[in-house]
Amino acid sequence: MRRGIGAALLAWCLSTLLAQEVPSLRSQTSCELLQGVDATTMLLRARAYYRTGLFELADADRVAYVLANLDGIAEACPAVALQALLLKLEENIIVQPGAFDTLMSRYTLILHQAVREQTITAQDMRNWPLDYGVERVLNISQALALPRRLTASVVMNYCQVVDRFGTSQLLTWLMDPPFGEPIEGVLESGLLRNTDLHIFQVDWPWCEPLPQDVLDRLRVSVRELRVVTYRGGPRREEQTAYFKYILDNWDNLPDFTIFVHPDADEHQGQKFLALTRVLKLINTQSQFAYDALEYYPLAQQMVVDPRRTWGREGADAFAPVWRRFWRRLFGNSWEDLGFAEPRCKWEKHPGHFLAQHAEGDTRRYSLPDAKLVCAHLGDACGGVTCGTPIEADEFDLPGQDQFVRATCTVRRGADGPSASPEPAEVSYVKTCLDRDADAEQDSVSKATYREAKGTFLLGYAADDSVLRGEAESRRRCDELRDACTGYTCEKSLVVTRSMTKKAYQEAQAAQVCTVRAGSQLTGSPTGEVTYVKVAASPKLQEAVSQGPAKPEASGVFQFYTGSQSVVRKDRLGWWPREEIETFAADGVWCSDTTGLVEAVWHRLFGEPLSQHPRQEDPALPLFLKWGIPTFFSYGDEGVI
Repeated sequence: MRRGIGAALLAWCLSTLLAQEVPSLRSQTSCELLQGVDATTMLLRARAYYRTGLFELADADRVAYVLANLDGIAEACPAVALQALLLKLEENIIVQPGAFDTLMSRYTLILHQAVREQTITAQDMRNWPLDYGVERVLNISQALALPRRLTASVVMNYCQVVDRFGTSQLLTWLMDPPFGEPIEGVLESGLLRNTDLHIFQVDWPWCEPLPQDVLDRLRVSVRELRVVTYRGGPRREEQTAYFKYILDNWDNLPDFTIFVHPDADEHQGQKFLALTRVLKLINTQSQFAYDALEYYPLAQQMVVDPRRTWGREGADAFAPVWRRFWRRLFGNSWEDLGFAEPRCKWEKHPGHFLAQHAEGDTRRYSLPDAKLVCAHLGDACGGVTCGTPIEADEFDLPGQDQFVRATCTVRRGADGPSASPEPAEVSYVKTCLDRDADAEQDSVSKATYREAKGTFLLGYAADDSVLRGEAESRRRCDELRDACTGYTCEKSLVVTRSMTKKAYQEAQAAQVCTVRAGSQLTGSPTGEVTYVKVAASPKLQEAVSQGPAKPEASGVFQFYTGSQSVVRKDRLGWWPREEIETFAADGVWCSDTTGLVEAVWHRLFGEPLSQHPRQEDPALPLFLKWGIPTFFSYGDEGVI
């Protein structure tokens, strides 16, 4: 029925407007005189959203301003008012009953009056994407009306009540609104009432379980609480819990898995904006929710070209640990992807510009892409200038959407930065280091291992009989590549309940181990323990070669921090089960690489390595972008 009303409305509008012999100029003049909102900007931003999915905080603020002054703006420039209504409807139709009827009724009244008074023209209807906006809200309304039973689980690991920063982590954020037990009269509460909670309690002596009273409070906040005791890695990491959860539930995964940390607000923000919205969407129990959610990041910080990939000291080559980690995880070289480590440092100059475009390139880029282009141009580019106002003739160039997505241009800047009359302009002056392009790539893989108690392997690897500690033996076995099949230690390390983390590390270093070459495990009469190198699954290359579900976001590596995300169950099967099993069993590997796994977490589940910022992701509905910030940090500014 709604589709019929919308189609009839559009047909009536178009036939009436196109029948006008002389289009009125009042609309254009009035739009130019609008106070508080620029009609041209509104038009460009609306077009960009419908074409590319881009919708930022400023767009939400702009729509809010229009709606707060709707009557006056509708009279002066109805196209702006109509567009704002459609965008707002696309956002609040998800959770506000009656929103469709209320806002579409207002839309119809404003449009009818504008046609009657000739304050909107046939040209306006062709320029503004109003018909497309109406079609979108009709489709969303229909998908929301299709019921689908959806299941969800929140997953976290937990080690201790007081974390490394001295902060108490009693998971109170899960018990308070909007997530805790439903509270009468509190609109936003009880969002987890239909969601299971899986807490993987780390069973190391230096960890402590959650108090019983906390568990009791959590039980009334969620559908079901499941506490799983497991060993995990000896140092702080959450990935073994995540991998174990996926493996344990492989054949019975819920529709959505929500990976979080005990201190979730560190990355999500204290208001949990993304998590709140995603739970509201899931709670619609609709086909729309299932289709809209495949992979959704919950963190607010996005790191661009992080230092963890290219070393903390600004070395010319990528960090060896990153290259070795990458080779094990993906089976190929990191350099094969075409990403390059940031060789350049950038000095920021707010309120300044650099003169002349480099090599005549007037295109506008995002900041990371502009830096990348400038670095490739060598001495012809002295830096990047961002925030330059758009010239009128630029609107006639192809690809107008670029002006709402990026504001940076590459500059020659031979005379350095100059004070700008435009307060929003900011420049980044480039200083680069030389790098040996022919440097040998590191082909060593940071291997995974499985523990085999009471066994040993025959033969020393590469005739290396040197006695080493456990960690050193692991590194040496990695270096020997295929010549080493594992390492055998004289005895299993005994972990007592009173052992401290420092004492464990000392005992681990005191282990007596040797690297081995044998292919068969043999029972040990002396209680030896062997760590067998686990090769990558034969299915790994198939998973890697299928590529991500969408194009790369940019030419640089970027990701949301913390691994906190919502993943649909079909995406959790994107990576081979054998690989998930291997990672879940090797806590040492996960401890050693926790920050690196975090950086590629999204890629394991089908997202491009250069991850799309939420506000630019074309696959996400507007409801999951509205009012949720993304803060960008850059490796060349010191962020790891």
